Amino acid sequence: MEVDNNQCQLLGPFALLVQGAMGGLALLSLVYKRYHEHPRRPVIVWMFDVSKQVMGAGGIHMVNIFLAILSSSQEAEASSNPCNWYFLNILLDTTIGVPILWFFLSMIGKLVLQVGIVGARSGEYGHPPKFSWFFKQAVIYFLGLSCMKFVVYVLLAVLPFWDELAGFLLTWTRGHDKMEVSFVMLFFPLIMNMVQYYLVDSIIKSHDRKIGSPRSPSVESISDTESLNESTMSTSNYRFRDDPAADDAILVERRTD
Repeated sequence: MEVDNNQCQLLGPFALLVQGAMGGLALLSLVYKRYHEHPRRPVIVWMFDVSKQVMGAGGIHMVNIFLAILSSSQEAEASSNPCNWYFLNILLDTTIGVPILWFFLSMIGKLVLQVGIVGARSGEYGHPPKFSWFFKQAVIYFLGLSCMKFVVYVLLAVLPFWDELAGFLLTWTRGHDKMEVSFVMLFFPLIMNMVQYYLVDSIIKSHDRKIGSPRSPSVESISDTESLNESTMSTSNYRFRDDPAADDAILVERRTD
């Protein structure tokens, strides 16, 4: 990372390396969650759910960098630092941004279901899973994410104390350029994004689907269905044998013999 007048450079070589490492490590939280959830989602369903977050996070990451550079350039004080604004965007996105995102996704989801758009229910992709349903849900997710980001941007724009707050919180990194970038673009967003990914995954995954249900057939569901059919047939046979008319017919046949 190159330092220019003590300004944090968000697009320097070191910063880009740090950003890539942060994104890869943050995804581990979703892998961890998959292997500890019950019932476990089929791989293709999990990949569809994760893909929405990955693409959305990539877009929001670029927006955060752009807003950080733009906000710092618009500040009257020459000491305004882009890292301050990136830090603030991450802080708000991963805290109050989560319930804001949940609110917008809920509102948009209810609207599209009332309109009657097929395949718009979050986390449900049909059987077999359809890419067209995933695409519809991805559009809805991006729309909700955009609304959340707009609210966060408004909060940063209308409240003047944010830059001073970020500067105070990051004072201990000043004069140590790589430490500043590492904390602002790796350690802090890594921890916050892992928590955010975990929470958002719980929001966007299907809450109606269970392994073995008709909504998401799997090997387990086929076995359960076969067992149910066998049980039904067995019950039906017992009912026939317990039927008095059938017993009388058998008795008459035996007497005839």
